[in-house]
This record gives sequence, C-alpha cells and structure tokens, in this order.
Amino acid sequence: MEREQVKKILLYYRQIDDDIRLCKQMLCEYEETCYYNIGGGTMDGLPHGKGSTSNTTEKAALAVNESDRTAMRGLEERAAQLAELKAAIVCEINKLPFSQKSILYDFYISGYQWVRISIKIRYSATQCKKIRNCGLDNLARQFVGIPIIQKFIYTL
Repeated sequence: MEREQVKKILLYYRQIDDDIRLCKQMLCEYEETCYYNIGGGTMDGLPHGKGSTSNTTEKAALAVNESDRTAMRGLEERAAQLAELKAAIVCEINKLPFSQKSILYDFYISGYQWVRISIKIRYSATQCKKIRNCGLDNLARQFVGIPIIQKFIYTL
C-alpha cells in the first residue's frame, strides 16, 4: 500500500461517524415508511373483531417489498462495516510508536495545524512532518494485512 492511500484512509476516518449516522437515519426512514404506514382503525371503544386475533405489525412486516428489505439490510451491513473499519484503523494507529501515533492522530483525525502539533509534541514542524512520513510508511505496511481496510472503498 502506498503512502497516499494511507492518507486517504486517515482523512476518511473523520467522516466515518457521519456516514454511520447517515446509514442509521436512512434505515429509520425506511422503517417508518415501510412499517408504520398502516391504516388507522376506529377507536370508538367498541369491539370490532370477529373472534380472531390480528397482529398489525406482523402484517406490515409481510407487506414490505423485497427491494426495501434488501436496501435496509444493505444499510445495516454498511453501518457495521464502517464501525469495524473505524476500530481497525484505531487499532493499527495504536500500534505505532508514541510520537508517530500522536502526530498522525493530531494531524489527520483531529485536524490540527502543524504549528499546534509542533508545540504540543515539542519538535519543529519539519521534524513533525518527517515523523509523520515514517508513521505513514509504517501504517502502509500494517494496513496490508487487514482485509477490511484493503477491500473498503474510500470516498472523500
């Protein structure tokens, strides 16, 4: 894996929570339109049944189109993949030496400027950039063995 790919992955890390939130929001909207579009019954307090029980939730679930079910499953899988991806990225970053881990986290995940990072870690900005490059190279080697990171499609 190349250094530029690792940069894309680390920049994408910031968006993972938003993407998970979007998947869950879209899933809720699907559920509302599919499951909760049941016609209302009369609520006059009088019995209207004919001696059998009726389960409106079950009827609503059976009435959902297969395409809607597929879309909802896809959204659930996407959210799970994103959570797994985020955990894998953090796990690999945590395996780095402290200076590399700190600089990569501050620059790519927290979005700090070089001046702030150099003050925090007490190195010059140039030295911080060299440490970052070493950290990116180390992450590139580490990411090769992680299937979720390899197969995921990153969009920025």
